[in-house]
Amino acid sequence: MNQLKTFSFYSQKIATAGIALIAGISSSILLASPIHAATLGQNLILNGDAEQGQGDPIGNAVGTNIPFIPAWIPTNSFSVLQYGATGFEFTNPLGNIVAVSGLPDANSSGPIVRGKNLFFGGANRSSSSAHQLIDISDFTSIIDSGEGAYDLSAWLGGYDTDLDNVKFSLDFLNKDGQSLNTAFIASPAPDERNNTTGLLFKSTQGFVPIGARQINVALDMNYVRGRINDGYADNLSLVITKVPESDSIFGILVATGIIFLVVSNFTIKSKNGKYTISRQS
Repeated sequence: MNQLKTFSFYSQKIATAGIALIAGISSSILLASPIHAATLGQNLILNGDAEQGQGDPIGNAVGTNIPFIPAWIPTNSFSVLQYGATGFEFTNPLGNIVAVSGLPDANSSGPIVRGKNLFFGGANRSSSSAHQLIDISDFTSIIDSGEGAYDLSAWLGGYDTDLDNVKFSLDFLNKDGQSLNTAFIASPAPDERNNTTGLLFKSTQGFVPIGARQINVALDMNYVRGRINDGYADNLSLVITKVPESDSIFGILVATGIIFLVVSNFTIKSKNGKYTISRQS
């Protein structure tokens, strides 16, 4: 009896440890995976407003000093900047001390609701990027019937007359990870933002290609010149919705046509199942 109890006790301990190990491995896999599921009619981009985590309060963070950016996989010096970052001074190759100042703040053009942070190209003289992968397999029936519509938008911008720019793009992938189609929006040129520091609203719409199961969302900050990469982005959004079925669209068009005919003083007459249209005198 004691042996049985002892065996039972250790069996339970081993089982518990096994479950804990499996749970730990599963959690690690989930945390390591860059893919997250989507919800119809809601913004699919995680941390699209850069508010999760800490923003750089100066604008000079590089290497391990760059703030951690939840939900995004960054490259090079891609970073998150605080609105109103103080800027910094540096010595140029000629030995002159130069100030980096006038970074985006609460008074710069941009979203009304902007929070504390925005995405930033980084404090190095190089291009940078970040991406995240979204699982849209739950929308398979909608997408494969041609009824999945997307709306991509963001506030994108730059610094003063600098030509550093931003490209915010989607890559629609099939179940094998092969690209089916792409879409993107780009930041305004300096003259479009009146050669001032700030962000403008950009958007594009379209249909999710049939067969798409994932979307790779990428934010590319393209460096051109200057001490830092002055690509800026905020309030990134990607929403997928179901459009009306073709029969519904046909019904709407027919109804619209009938209203037009009535307003235009036309009459529709039926005889033996056939319809004729004539203008009233």
